[in-house]
Amino acid sequence: MSVFAVTRRVSWGDCDPAGILYTPRVFDYCTEAIERWYAGPMGADWPTMNRRDNMGSPTVHAECDYLVPMPPGLELSVRVLVTKVGTSSINFEIEGVAAEGTVHFRARYVACITDFAQSKAVPIPEPLRSRIEAYGNACRA
Repeated sequence: MSVFAVTRRVSWGDCDPAGILYTPRVFDYCTEAIERWYAGPMGADWPTMNRRDNMGSPTVHAECDYLVPMPPGLELSVRVLVTKVGTSSINFEIEGVAAEGTVHFRARYVACITDFAQSKAVPIPEPLRSRIEAYGNACRA
């Protein structure tokens, strides 16, 4: 299993007056990549999780290191890696990598599987847990 990634192009509208990616926009890039990771290799898109299963995966912690400025027009591969799977939590590392290999940002997210009816964290249900663990193992291989 390969590392899941989405391609994002830094648009002019994503940039601040200095002509580089506006700092908070990285969190949009990361959240979009995680959402597409769930819908893709995990087979659990957020609308279905929310509406049918009354379950979600809210972010409970996020941090980011900005390593190299990101100008308009830059194409990034936003890579989603799973670094740890807890009872109800998933730790992610998300990297924004340019085609030549430069890592422009590295973010760490923690998501928590939540039952909306109970308003609390719940264990990650099978078979989702098995898919997440397999993906995480592949990321570390």
